[in-house]
Amino acid sequence: MASGREPHEGRDVADAGGPSGSFGSAGNREFEKIHRELELHILDGSLDGVVTYRDALFSRFFTDRPAFTLAWPAALYIPSEADASKYWFTEPPADHRYRYSWTDPQPTASAASEKTGHLFSWVNVSDLGADYTGAAGTGVQVIPQATLSTVKVSADIDLVANHHWWYLPGTSAGYSNFSYSGTVYIAGWEINPVTGVWELLRPFGSRSLFSFRESGAGGSAIVSTRHAFNDLSVRMQLQGGHTYGIGVAFEVQVSFVCTDGQGHPYVKQPGDDIKLWASILGDVASISVATETVWIP
Repeated sequence: MASGREPHEGRDVADAGGPSGSFGSAGNREFEKIHRELELHILDGSLDGVVTYRDALFSRFFTDRPAFTLAWPAALYIPSEADASKYWFTEPPADHRYRYSWTDPQPTASAASEKTGHLFSWVNVSDLGADYTGAAGTGVQVIPQATLSTVKVSADIDLVANHHWWYLPGTSAGYSNFSYSGTVYIAGWEINPVTGVWELLRPFGSRSLFSFRESGAGGSAIVSTRHAFNDLSVRMQLQGGHTYGIGVAFEVQVSFVCTDGQGHPYVKQPGDDIKLWASILGDVASISVATETVWIP
């Protein structure tokens, strides 16, 4: 609330604001109103009138403190077997623990656990069989109560990203090109109650951990980078009564084109030294689904 005072010379306008009036003036005006209402009943000197006056002042100006609560934060979700005492003072409701985990493709060396929040995505194309993507994710179930609302989804993520490019084939090799990527996604899906199919919501959030290309024969040292962040987020609209899966996924991909001297796909030969892989290993310690706006209760 603006004070109506002019800003002082040499100060920013933003510094000139403040509450209007003194600490006592607003209270005095309210006291005066109560006095006028109650004087009709207390000036006769009766004890009952004074008690009425006293109780009225207490009820108007001195309210009870709000109840102090240690209830679990409504936005906070944690792994299904996590120690709740590391997050809050009390146990969470059952529906505020992780419910889902998934890997893609299946079967795969990638791994995911809703129990711990640990994710491991892995891709290895050292046999030159085919392009490959490895993904691992975990998430929570949300069924909104409001008819239409906007929520902000974020997560506490700690991970290590790794990759290795090493391509030293035999003398019959020709053209070669490689593309690596590693990405963290945070997203929501609406779950069809009949078919169980998950339909991706838009927008979704993502963060690239590595992305690069290499060509020809050669190699580099194994690269490992550590990342820890809680600012990857996305806002999405949810409808009341619908079932949503909301979570985090790690995804790695290595694609390539390798040919022999005649332009045919190169087939790995005995004695070739080829190491083409990538991984993301990490922990999703918590997921936050915070209601920002209720458009239709």
